[in-house]
Amino acid sequence: MSFLDFSSYDWETWLTFIQEKWYVLVIGLIIVLIVINVVKTVAKWGLILLIVLGLIMYSGYSLDDVKQIGTELVTSGIEELKEIGSKVADNVKQDALDAMVEEAKTASYEAGEGGAFTITTTSLVVKGQSGSDEVSISVKGAPAFKVKSNDVIADFIAQAQKNSNK
Repeated sequence: MSFLDFSSYDWETWLTFIQEKWYVLVIGLIIVLIVINVVKTVAKWGLILLIVLGLIMYSGYSLDDVKQIGTELVTSGIEELKEIGSKVADNVKQDALDAMVEEAKTASYEAGEGGAFTITTTSLVVKGQSGSDEVSISVKGAPAFKVKSNDVIADFIAQAQKNSNK
């Protein structure tokens, strides 16, 4: 009777089963209580044992099915987290572009070796290579992320260069 060896069962799987099939367990408990109160012989313990074994064996799902459902839920949760992460990254990029527009007048431009440059404002650090279509942006000291250059970034770089030539 290896199915009664609960040590190999995943407790999360059991909890999922109990949450989804709680009504089967309640019905089984009611039947057990009726048997205990009505039947007064040793046979009642045999009936109780059969009811408990029936509840353990019957679940509508096998434990493997419950594990598979749990795995699918985790996978869909991970996909949702990736989607949320993507939205957050997009919001951070938009905030950086908004900060570029607001802080362009105070941006300072530093030219480095080999065409490298660094532009610094109160909340941004933008690093890149002259002629490259990609820049690295750090917002308020957070780890930098790379973005493709666009008109806003090009205007920001031009304004920073203009500010440093004054």
